[in-house]
Amino acid sequence: MKSVLAFLVTGTILLLVSMFNPAFAQPTQLSYLVNLNSFTLRVTYPSEAMPGDTVTVIIQGSPNSNSVYLQSLTVIIYYADATGLHQLGNQNLVSNPANGYGYYGSYPTGSFSKSFTVNVPQNASRTSLIAIFSETVQFNNYYYYNYWSFGYPCADPVFCGYYPSYITTTDDAIAPLSYIKATTPEYLTLQQQMNQTQAQNKQLQTTISQQTTMINQLNQQLTSANATTQTYQMILVVFVITAVALAVFNLYQSRSKEKMQKTNETKTAKSEQ
Repeated sequence: MKSVLAFLVTGTILLLVSMFNPAFAQPTQLSYLVNLNSFTLRVTYPSEAMPGDTVTVIIQGSPNSNSVYLQSLTVIIYYADATGLHQLGNQNLVSNPANGYGYYGSYPTGSFSKSFTVNVPQNASRTSLIAIFSETVQFNNYYYYNYWSFGYPCADPVFCGYYPSYITTTDDAIAPLSYIKATTPEYLTLQQQMNQTQAQNKQLQTTISQQTTMINQLNQQLTSANATTQTYQMILVVFVITAVALAVFNLYQSRSKEKMQKTNETKTAKSEQ
C-alpha cells in the first residue's frame, strides 16, 4: 500500500513539474506584424527559449509606398526583470549610404529579408524578449522648374529641368519575441519535493526488497520444516506399524505357548490314568 502511494505521489509531482518545466514542451514558430510609417515588417521567432539558448529571428520587410528611400532600419533586443531593462544586442537590418547628391539610394527601397541570432543569458529570469524597431526614411520628391521664369528660353516641353526635395522621417515600433522559460521558485520547490519523494520511494523499495527476501527465506525454512515433519510422520507410522506387528507377534507366540502347554498337560493327565 505504501509503495502504491509513493508511486502515485511521484507521478503527480512529475506531472506538475512538466507543467512548470520548459524542457517538456517544444517551441513553435510565431509571427508578429510590425507596422512602421514607411515599412511593414513580419517578425518570425520561436515561441519560447531556455536560458543559454540561441534564438533565431527572421525579418521580412516591404515598403508601404513606391517612393521610399530607406536610410536605416535597426532593431534592439531587450529583456526585462525585477532589476530593470537589459539590452542583449542590436542589428542594422538595412543601411543605404547617401550618394553625392545627398539622397539615399538611387532607386526606391524594395522588399527585403534578413535573419539574426540572439543569445539568451544563462541567468535570465522568466520573462519575454522584446524588440524595438527604428526606421529613418527619406522621401525624394522631384520638382520641375520652368526656364521661362528665369528668363532663359527652353524648347518644348516647357518643363525641361527638375531638382529633388528631401523629406526625412523616423518611426519606432515594439514587438514581442521569444518567452524565456526559466525556472521559477515554484518549479524549484516541486523539484525539491520530487527529489525527496524519489529518495523516500527508493528507501521504501529497499525495505520492501529486504522484506521480500526475508519472506522468501522464511518460506524456504517452512518448506524445509514441512518436509522434515513429513519425514518424521512417516518414520512414526513405520514405528507404530512395527510396534503393533511385534505386539501381535508376541501375543501370538504367548498364546501358542499357553496352548501347547495345556495340550501337554492334557496328554500327561491321560497317560497317568
